[in-house]
Amino acid sequence: MTQSVPVSDDLVFARDQRTEEALHHAALVASRADGDGLVQALTRYLATILDTDHALIGVIEGDGDERQVRTIGLYGDGVYLENYEYRLQATPCRTVLEGFRCYRSNVRELFPESRALRKAAIESYAGYPLRGSDGRLLGVIAVLSRRPLDDEALIESVLKTFAGRAAGEIERRRAEQALRESEEQYRSIFNASVDGLLLWDSSAKVVDVNEAFLRMHGFSREDLLGADCERFLPEDRREYCREIVRAALHGNAWRGENVSRRHDGSVFDVEVHVVPMRYRNEPHVLSIVRDLTERRLEERRRAQLEAQLRQAQKMEAIGHLTGGIAHDFNNLLASILGYIVLASERQAGGGDAKLGQYLQEAQLSCERARVLIRQMLTFSRGQRGEPRPVALSGAVREATKLLRSTLPATVEMHTELDTELPAVLVDPVQLEQVLMNLCINARDAMRASGTLRVSTGWRSGWRGICTSCRQSIEGSFVELAIGDTGPGIDAGVLDRMFEPFFSTKEIGKGSGMGLATVHGIVHEHHGHVVVESQPGRGATFRVLLPPLGPEVGGGEAGASRNADPDAQRAKLDARVVLVDDESSVLGFMRELLESWGLRVSTFFDAEDARRQLTDGGFELDLLITDQTMPRLTGTELARAVATVRPQLPILLYSGYCDAVAAHGSEIAGVRAVLEKPIDPEELYRHVSALVRKTASPDVP
Repeated sequence: MTQSVPVSDDLVFARDQRTEEALHHAALVASRADGDGLVQALTRYLATILDTDHALIGVIEGDGDERQVRTIGLYGDGVYLENYEYRLQATPCRTVLEGFRCYRSNVRELFPESRALRKAAIESYAGYPLRGSDGRLLGVIAVLSRRPLDDEALIESVLKTFAGRAAGEIERRRAEQALRESEEQYRSIFNASVDGLLLWDSSAKVVDVNEAFLRMHGFSREDLLGADCERFLPEDRREYCREIVRAALHGNAWRGENVSRRHDGSVFDVEVHVVPMRYRNEPHVLSIVRDLTERRLEERRRAQLEAQLRQAQKMEAIGHLTGGIAHDFNNLLASILGYIVLASERQAGGGDAKLGQYLQEAQLSCERARVLIRQMLTFSRGQRGEPRPVALSGAVREATKLLRSTLPATVEMHTELDTELPAVLVDPVQLEQVLMNLCINARDAMRASGTLRVSTGWRSGWRGICTSCRQSIEGSFVELAIGDTGPGIDAGVLDRMFEPFFSTKEIGKGSGMGLATVHGIVHEHHGHVVVESQPGRGATFRVLLPPLGPEVGGGEAGASRNADPDAQRAKLDARVVLVDDESSVLGFMRELLESWGLRVSTFFDAEDARRQLTDGGFELDLLITDQTMPRLTGTELARAVATVRPQLPILLYSGYCDAVAAHGSEIAGVRAVLEKPIDPEELYRHVSALVRKTASPDVP
C-alpha cells in the first residue's frame, strides 16, 4: 500500500497564496494590455506567470483535416514571433477545440507527428479554446514546457483569464481587416467609376471625391475636400443642392438633372443620383454625377438626322407625286397644244384674224403650262439638265443684265462677283432658272421696294445644315448668294418653303414651284441651299456648288433652235405606226402626222402592237411610241421590235426625256427621244429626216 505524504498547512497556504497572486496578476495584465503590443504582452506574461518555456496565441484557418494554426503571437526562450504556421491535426492543439486540455508530460510521445515538439524538446502542453462573442471557434491559447506541468487548476484558470482578452483581440483584428477590405473595395470602386462620385458628411461638407469628378469639373482634390457645393454649382442652384443633401441624410434618395460649374466658370448639364449611405459607421450621402454634354450632342445629332430623314422622305414622296401630276398633265397638254397647232394651221387660210388671236393666246398659255411642267419634272428629277463646266461669275453677270431690266425702278440691284473662282459643273439654263427664281422671290418679299444683292464667292471649310434637305454640309464650295432687305422669313415658313405648291403669296401671284425647282436643280448638281434670315432684317439664300479643278474651263451654253416655225413643210410619204395609251394624245398625233401626208396606224395597247409588229407581216417605215404605258414600256416595245426589224427607225417620246434617253440609246433603231409635250416642229424635223418627201409643199 502506498502511504500518502502529509502536506503541512503552511505549504497549502503558500500554494493557495501563490495561485491567488498569479491569477490576480494574470487578470491585471489581461485588463491593462492594449494596443499593437497586446498579443506580445499576453504571451510574454503568460509564459512568465506559469513559468513555461513557450506561450502562443493562434488562429485556426481552413477546414477539416487540412486546418492550420497561424500564430498571431508566439513567445519562447525570450524571443517573440508572429505568423508561424503549423498543421493542426499533428499537434495537441487539435484536442483543445472542445475545451481545456493539459498534458503534464510525455507530450512528444503522444503526438509523434509533431516535428516542432521534438525539435524544441517539449515535455508538457496545456491549451484553452478561443471563442468569439457569438460562441464561434476562433483559435487556441496554449503554453508549452520542457518540464512537467504540476498545477493543472492554476494553468486552466490563467489560460481562461487570458483567453477572453486574446479572443477579443482576434475579433478586433478581424473587424479591422474586414473594414480595411471594405474600404479598399470602396476605394477601388470609387476611383474606377466613370461617373463623378462625391461623398458628403452629415454637415454637407465634401469628404471624398473621385478622379472622374475632378476631371469633369477641372478641380484638384484639395480644392473640394472640406468645401460645400458652392465650389462647383452656380449660385442659383446651391440652396437646392443643400436641401437634397439634407433630405438624403434622412433617408430620401433623389434623382434628376442639374447644372454644374467647372473650375473655369463654364456650366454644363449633369444627371445626378443622390443616395444615403453609412461610411465608417456614420451617416453620409453619395452623389453620383454624370456629364450630359455628349448625350445632349448625340440627342441633337439624332434629332437632326431624324429631321433630315423626314425631310428626305417628304421631298421624295412629294417628288413622286409631282412627277405623276406632271406626267398626266403632259398628256393633257400634248393633245391641247397639238390641236391648237392644227387649228392654227387650218385657220391661217380662213382669214379670221380674231380666231387666230384667240388661238395664239391659247398657245401662249400652253407654253406657260409647259414651263410649269418642266419645273415640276426638274423638282422630281424626272428631267435632267446637261451639266457642263461653267464660270459661275460670268454666267451670273450675263443673266443679271437681262434680269435687271425686269425689276421695277424701286428695287436697287447690287452685284459683287468674284472672277477668280473655279468652274462648276452645272446646266447653264438651269443655273439661270435658279437665279431667276430666287431674284423673283426676293423682289416679291420686298414688295418691289428695297435692295437686291447678288454675289459670288468662295466658301472654304463651310460647316452647316442644308435648309432644303436638312443634311449636314462640310467642305469648300463655290457660292451664289441672293439677299434682300425684306421682312425676313418666319421659322414655320422656313421649314416648308421648298415644298412644291407651298406659297405665302396671294392667290394667283405664284405657283409655289419656284423654290421647289431650286431645290431640285441644286441637289441634282450635288449642291445645297442655306437660308439665313432674321425677322425684319431680310433673307439671304446661299447656293453652294462643288467646285471643279481650275484647269476645267466653261463653255458657252445653249444651242439655238434651227427650225423656223414659219417654214413651209414638204409632204411626207411613209407608213407610220403610232403607239400611245392616252386616247387624246393618240388622236392628236394621228391627225398631225396625217396632215403631213403620212399613212398612220395606231395602237392603244402596247402589248397588242408588239405582237403584230413582231409577226413580220405588218408593213411600216417608222415606229413612234410613248414611253410610259401599262404592261409594256416604249423602250421594251422598241427592243422587241428591233430584234425582228433591226433597220426600222424608231422615235420615243416621254415626259421623263433624260431618263429614257440613256436606255433608248442602247436599243438598235432608236434614233431620238423627244420631250413631251411634243413640239410639232421638232417632230417634223426628225420624221422628215427618216422618211421620204414628195415635191409638193404642205399647204393647209
